Amino acid sequence: MIRPATTLAILALAALPAAAIPLDPDHLIRPDLLGRALDALKSHKDEADPTRLVVVDYARRSSEARAYLVNLETGGVDAFLAAHGRGSDPDHDGYLDNFSDVPGSSASPEGAYLTAEEYWGKHGRSLRLDGISDTNANARDRAIVIHAAAYAEPEWLIRYGKLGRSNGCIVFSEADLGTFLQDVPEGTLVFVGR
Repeated sequence: MIRPATTLAILALAALPAAAIPLDPDHLIRPDLLGRALDALKSHKDEADPTRLVVVDYARRSSEARAYLVNLETGGVDAFLAAHGRGSDPDHDGYLDNFSDVPGSSASPEGAYLTAEEYWGKHGRSLRLDGISDTNANARDRAIVIHAAAYAEPEWLIRYGKLGRSNGCIVFSEADLGTFLQDVPEGTLVFVGR
């Protein structure tokens, strides 16, 4: 039997605003980057799904988990390896040197995106992104999407010590992409920065 005091505590917890839920309790995401992502989410609250947030920290090397899926209902975070664009890392040292939204640059664009429709493309199951910042307004025209590729697989990382590079897309391993896509609704805000 549930005691009245327990029931009141449960009701009080349920009535707390979402902001009262501690996000990223394991401190996986740099606080400044998470803050910028949350500001972007607040700015796009009428368009963005309120249950999830994706933060991509391109200040980290491609050998480290740097794409974070934040469950805004529980505060939990899942971390994934993610490749960046070859135009953002011309010396191929695994670090992103610059962002660009210029068509043909093969660079990764920064800023806020909204996830759009899934589709089956050249790299298999993929997720389109709509750039909603001035710094990534060409994302759809450039086909900047989320997909999987061999150069983001664990075997590649073991062999080369870093992931390969895309044409500007956010790229996961096949297994990570499957996990990611099953928990990311359309309209999720994706924030890319460093």
